[in-house]
Amino acid sequence: MKLSVTQQLLKEARWALALTVFYIVGWVGFGYFSPVGKGMLGFPIWFEFACIYFPLLFIFITFTVVKVVYKEMDLEVDDES
Repeated sequence: MKLSVTQQLLKEARWALALTVFYIVGWVGFGYFSPVGKGMLGFPIWFEFACIYFPLLFIFITFTVVKVVYKEMDLEVDDES
């Protein structure tokens, strides 16, 4: 199914907003609601989750979304009139 340029841009904007909300909720969740203790790397576990593991997961998710959802398109309008 081929979407119009406007529909594709709207779809990409929604995905960008969803990824942003997901990252903020995940970061706050891991940062403030993680158990107390030390992680595998010796840092506090909240720091490892919020600042090491979750960003790595988010990079993978973002890479996948960019490859699957985002499409290359020409935004230049040929003004032939």
